[in-house]
Amino acid sequence: MNLETHLESLTENDARDFGRIVRLLKAQPEVEPSPDLCDKITAQLSKRAKPPKALWWVAAAASLAILFSLTSLLRQGSPVASEDIRWLAKNQEADGTWSPAHHGGVEAFRPALTALSLLALQQATGAYREQIAKGVSALERMQTAEGSFGGDDGQAQLYNLAVTTYALTRCGADSPALVRAIAHIRTRQEPDGSWTYAGTHEGNVAVTAWMTRALACAEAHGNMDASIPLRKGLRWLRSHVRDDGRMAYHPLSAPSDTLTALSAHSLIEAGKLFPDLQTLGLRMTDAISVQPPDTDEPNDYYRNYARIIAFESAGKTTLAASIRKQTSQMYAGSAPRDRWYIAGGAVYNAAFLALCRTH
Repeated sequence: MNLETHLESLTENDARDFGRIVRLLKAQPEVEPSPDLCDKITAQLSKRAKPPKALWWVAAAASLAILFSLTSLLRQGSPVASEDIRWLAKNQEADGTWSPAHHGGVEAFRPALTALSLLALQQATGAYREQIAKGVSALERMQTAEGSFGGDDGQAQLYNLAVTTYALTRCGADSPALVRAIAHIRTRQEPDGSWTYAGTHEGNVAVTAWMTRALACAEAHGNMDASIPLRKGLRWLRSHVRDDGRMAYHPLSAPSDTLTALSAHSLIEAGKLFPDLQTLGLRMTDAISVQPPDTDEPNDYYRNYARIIAFESAGKTTLAASIRKQTSQMYAGSAPRDRWYIAGGAVYNAAFLALCRTH
């Protein structure tokens, strides 16, 4: 029985608790056991009062079975062994970044796609520390004096800023670059609490959800400069949730699972401090589709990732596992292009596929 199948067999509460334990175990550095580990365990057992011989062998066999089962469980689906993770590690540039232009994407998004790649590698149980450190250093070098990370237009600039700030915080960076990034996020925030592309006057739900996510992560790691813009951004998100619990780019546009999920995740995580926001975010996850998309609809790994983080933050681990399974079934030998490939190319595909598998 693999991990996803096991989770699906549990109740919602048991699946949530079990999922927390597995994530904690996966977060520990992967260490190769010493060759004499079994001998040491046997020696310690022999020092204790020995039970009847038959019972001793049963207990020893059971202990070894549990040990090997846990090892197998934690390694199943490990990002270290997945093709998308290996592809990312292989295609890191000499300067530590990932170039979308080399793989079918738009070069303006290099900082954000480097950040996404680092987030994917970071979940690979400590196997890519050198590549992560190299990538973090590259992002810090790419930062401008004002605190941004480049991009040839307002859209690329804001996504680069939000995703890169989130990745720097998650990857443990504690540097002047992160301080400058938070300060620049504050200067780019609109008076109403949203973030929007240059030249427009209407808040953008997608960018605002990413910004609040980055700020919440920074605040959780002790950066108090993130507190005020975070609360303003959360208030804006809350005010734009529709009566049915869904979100859209604009008041007259169709609702979007991606935007609903991203916003729900931000509100739920913020609910650790603001219970009313958590309640709203939980209600929003009820409006997110869990069915596979229509066969004529393009693949959308970004949407699947958003749904996974929303369901997991809501404790709906069985639904999250279902989306991970759907995403894995899309992957057969080489990752099929999805609707956003035109912007991010193969780097985008590989990063979001890896994040969908391992989050």
